[in-house]
Amino acid sequence: MSLLEGIANKIYTAINLFKLTGIKGILVFKTLPNSIINILDKIGISLKNKKISLKFKSYQHPVWLRYGTSDPGILYQIFLFQEYSCLDDLSAPKLIIDAGANVGFSSVYFLNKYPNAHVIAIEPDKSNFDIARKNLSYYQPRALLINAGIWSHDTKLIVERGNGRNECGFQVRECFENEKSEVNALGIDSLLKNSGFETIDLLKIDIEGSETILFSENHQNWLNKVKNIVIELHGEECEEKFFRALSTYNYELSNYGELTVCKRLSHRKPIISSIAY
Repeated sequence: MSLLEGIANKIYTAINLFKLTGIKGILVFKTLPNSIINILDKIGISLKNKKISLKFKSYQHPVWLRYGTSDPGILYQIFLFQEYSCLDDLSAPKLIIDAGANVGFSSVYFLNKYPNAHVIAIEPDKSNFDIARKNLSYYQPRALLINAGIWSHDTKLIVERGNGRNECGFQVRECFENEKSEVNALGIDSLLKNSGFETIDLLKIDIEGSETILFSENHQNWLNKVKNIVIELHGEECEEKFFRALSTYNYELSNYGELTVCKRLSHRKPIISSIAY
């Protein structure tokens, strides 16, 4: 990208942020340098992780995020770039499962886009979960938020936050023997059984590599009850596990940004050859 293209992109982003949120959104999106944030912190003005609400001009309810975190970048992806607009042709989904909800932006988008839909949002990290709870509190009873991880089966998990991961990149792993768990893990089949619905109209998955586990086993128990999937795949192993699980299905495949989209899944009927005697 050339210098002029970079400047033009920043101007375009600022204009669209202003249209969506006003000047407040621009100030939140462009984080101050850490040196200034540290100076302000010393004089009693703490900005890091400060909870801020933005009022979208096209939304009835405010959206909450944390200053100086990965939240503004995710907000840009979902509400400005509109990465889930690739699902605009879905016909009135009733149940949406948001696996890896982070702070709830994707769930808020779906709840506004599909006013008759119910969303089950799952987020394992407690700090992300707390912001998601504020964001989804306006949409009761259509939104259910669960502090848990998504796995191939019900088990216990640890949230890993180190190695330079930001708030949208936290990962989970299964507990070792005699290790104290941080959060429960749930299988998709458990969520569906307790939802009151028979099928999942849209399964959104962004679970930072755990899709390798999710699609390694037990997916036969629930995959045939999913109509559409939008997923962010993290690496070759994740891709291999995912597409192998879908190898007996017909679907419409497309890509949009970082997303892999599989629409209108239908299980292929096995071919039975008949032998005449």
